Amino acid sequence: MRKIDPVEIQKRLDRITELFSGMVREADAKSLTRCPYRDRHDDCTAAIRCRNQRPPRENSKLQQCGHDGALDYRSAWESNPDLHGRAKERIARVKDEAAARRGNGRPKAPER
Repeated sequence: MRKIDPVEIQKRLDRITELFSGMVREADAKSLTRCPYRDRHDDCTAAIRCRNQRPPRENSKLQQCGHDGALDYRSAWESNPDLHGRAKERIARVKDEAAARRGNGRPKAPER
C-alpha cells in the first residue's frame, strides 16, 4: 500500500474547496431571485397559489412558473388580508382583557 502524502492530500482538498466555493456562491446569489418552487423545467411545484403561476404545458400537470427572476418572488404568494386583520384584532382584544383582569387596564382599541 502506498504511503499517504499529507501535502498532496491538502492540495486536493484545497482544489475541492475551491470548486465547491464557486458553486455555493452561485447558489447563494440565485437563492435571492429564484423562486424555491421553480424546478429545472420552469414548472411550479408549490402547493400554494402564486400570481406568477401560468397554465401548464401540454405534457405537464404542473403549473408553469412565470417568474423571470427580476423581482422578489416572495411578494407573489397570496395571502388572505381579512384573516390577518381578524387575527390582529383578536390579539388586541385578548391583550385588553388580560390587562383588565390584572387591574392595570390599558385603553381599549376602537371597535371596527
